[in-house]
Amino acid sequence: VFPKETYEAATLGLNTWWTIVFPSLLPFFIIAELFLGLGIVHFISILLEPVMRPIFNLPGSAAFVVALGYSSGFPVGATLTTSLRKERLCTRLEGERLLAFTNNASPLFIFVAVSVGIFHEPSLGIILATAHYLSNLLLGVLLRFYGRKDPERSPQKFYYHYLIRRSFQAMYQAQKKDGRPIGKLMSDAVRKSIMNLAAIGGFIILFAVLIRIFEILGITPYIEKTIALI
Repeated sequence: VFPKETYEAATLGLNTWWTIVFPSLLPFFIIAELFLGLGIVHFISILLEPVMRPIFNLPGSAAFVVALGYSSGFPVGATLTTSLRKERLCTRLEGERLLAFTNNASPLFIFVAVSVGIFHEPSLGIILATAHYLSNLLLGVLLRFYGRKDPERSPQKFYYHYLIRRSFQAMYQAQKKDGRPIGKLMSDAVRKSIMNLAAIGGFIILFAVLIRIFEILGITPYIEKTIALI
C-alpha cells in the first residue's frame, strides 16, 4: 500500500543499524564472548562476590554485566545476562534482578542522541545520565530483597579467603571445560556476535517501517496522547 514510504523507512532503519548500532556494539559483543570462553567471567565471579553479594545480592559475575551494560548500553545487558544464565553463573531469579537494572541506554546515546540530537541542549546530558543511572542502581539495590528464597541458589556459605587463588582456579576450570583453541574461540565469538547484531538490525528495520506506517495512517498522535495520559 505504501511502497515508497516503506522503502524509505527501511533504508533509514538499515542506515541507523549499520552506521551506529553495528560498530558501537560489535566490539562489546565479541569481548563478552571471548571473556566467557577464556574463563575471565568465572575469574571475576569469584573475585567480586564480596562486593556484588552484599550490595545487589548477586553473584560476582554480575559485575561484568553491570560494567558492560552501563558503558555500552542496550541490548548488551540483556544479552550478557542470558549468557550468564546459560553458563549457570546465575539463577533465574538473579538473572531477572540483574536484567531489570543493567539494560540501560549508553552514555553515547544519552549525551549525543538525546541531549544534542533531540533537545539541542548538551548540558542536559549530565542531568539525564545522572537520573537514568542512579535510578537504575537504586533499583538494583532495592531488588536485592526480591526472591530471597531462591530455590536454585546453593545454601552453602561463600568463603572470602584465598580469593585470588580461587579466582584463577575457576578461570582454569572454565577454560578446560570449554576446550576450544584461541583461534576457534575468536572465530565463534565473531560469528555469534554478528548473528546477534543481525537479529537486532531486523528488529530496528521492522519497527522503523511500522512507525512510519502508523504516522501515515494517523495512529501515532493517539498513541502519544494515551502514553502522555499514563
